[in-house]
Amino acid sequence: MTGQSDDAIIKRKLLIEGESGIDDKRFALLLKDYLHWAVSEDAADGSDNAYQSMLEKIFQCENAMEQAYLIQVMNLEQANRYTDLLEEIDKSIKTAQVDIMKERERLKEARVIRKNRQEYHNLAKVVKEYPERQETLKKLQKMKVELSNLQNIDKMYDERINLRKKQFHLFLVALRDLQKIIEQDAPIPIESVEQKSTNAESLMDTS
Repeated sequence: MTGQSDDAIIKRKLLIEGESGIDDKRFALLLKDYLHWAVSEDAADGSDNAYQSMLEKIFQCENAMEQAYLIQVMNLEQANRYTDLLEEIDKSIKTAQVDIMKERERLKEARVIRKNRQEYHNLAKVVKEYPERQETLKKLQKMKVELSNLQNIDKMYDERINLRKKQFHLFLVALRDLQKIIEQDAPIPIESVEQKSTNAESLMDTS
């Protein structure tokens, strides 16, 4: 109990004293005047003046206490406002952190979308370099026709080559047969050839 009473006295003293210590001096002066007034044997007029002076000083002390109390209340209200402000700031920070996380996710999505767009653009650019499907089908059909024609021409040349091979084979066979016939013929005597040549010259001279 004594400790609590001392604490209460110290709090009241600090509340009354203020920052400059003027209130403490005012209390000391009031106590001094009170003791002087209590033991004084002055006349009634002097006693009344001292009494009025003490009342004024008491009023000043009460006024100082009221001001100190109001300042304390204002400080408490200000502290409460600061507490509320800190809570709002804390909420704002948490909200900002959540927003930052969301923006990071959006940024990742935007990067993926941008990458996909770039890949699509590159792919579209490559596709544009190639002809359209209808045109490609026409070219393919034309190439098929040309290939078929080339195959027919190749077939015709194969048939012609085979025919020439057969004809050449027959020619070789005929040539061999002719060679055999020539080899089988009897040789003609030289005298008969000379006689025929002489007869021919005689006929020419006669004519």
